[in-house]
Amino acid sequence: MPDQPIVAAITGLLLLLGGGQLVVREAVTLATRLGLSPLFIGVVIVGFGTSAPELATGTQAAFTGAPALAFGNVIGASLANLLIVLPLAALLLPFRVPRAAIRHEAAAVVAAAGLLAGIAVLPLLARAGGFVLLLLLAGWLLISLRQASNAAGTAASARLQEREGQALVISGQPLWRAFLLLVAGIAALLVGAALLVAAATDFAVRMGVGEDVLGLTLLSVGTCLPELATAIVAVRQRQTDIVVGNALGSCLFNLLAVGGTVLAISGTGPAGLARQLDAPMLVLAAATVAAILLVHQGLNRFGALCLMALYAAWLTTRLLM
Repeated sequence: MPDQPIVAAITGLLLLLGGGQLVVREAVTLATRLGLSPLFIGVVIVGFGTSAPELATGTQAAFTGAPALAFGNVIGASLANLLIVLPLAALLLPFRVPRAAIRHEAAAVVAAAGLLAGIAVLPLLARAGGFVLLLLLAGWLLISLRQASNAAGTAASARLQEREGQALVISGQPLWRAFLLLVAGIAALLVGAALLVAAATDFAVRMGVGEDVLGLTLLSVGTCLPELATAIVAVRQRQTDIVVGNALGSCLFNLLAVGGTVLAISGTGPAGLARQLDAPMLVLAAATVAAILLVHQGLNRFGALCLMALYAAWLTTRLLM
């Protein structure tokens, strides 16, 4: 690792962002060429791909004995998806989305946030709770695959995921090249995560800043940039429903895959302010966003500003405590 933590942090972020972009693009290309279902491509591949930086960073932090950093990243990245990525897209182009297209994902995000907050209150159940979250992720994936294979699946969901796949697939690219680029993307994620976690931990020790605060700020905002980039592309193509699907899918993977992995590895849950303030705030944010999307079937500029104000109020309070 470079001697200066800031150099390592910037290098790690660049590798995470570049690796995340490659993983998403090449995984979607491979899935499409291999004839996988549109639902699998859109929800599972895109959602997991854009959450790959959080998974790599959280796993690395857990293995290196920095669970606070990992939980800060999980909660912070989820909040950033709900209260920054989604509202920014609505500020650029207010959108409407059919209730049927997102009701299952919205409910799942609220439930996952509630489970993580519950585990935080019962730290003795942390490791068991982690395995439960991972099992729930597996169950959700099986349900998604079953729905994808059902020819009578909802038309709204099919159109959403098909547009996601078409927007990200590179036509004419050989399968072997897509596979090599996918491997390169995964390698970039692993190296970038190692650099960023090491730099953040070093910075926390030098400056006396809590690892959870670094996870909530530097890591969470940095590792959610793939979702933000996807949102901007989708808005420019006037396919704003992609933003909703990707943001909710990424949150679900953050909470179930990343949160479950960190809990299972570390055997400890969110503590301190992460337990008292951050986890409840995540539940509130998930419930608020789900209510807005399901009741109003979209998000306008006023609602977007309210959500961003909520994020600013929480982050300011968090950093001052």
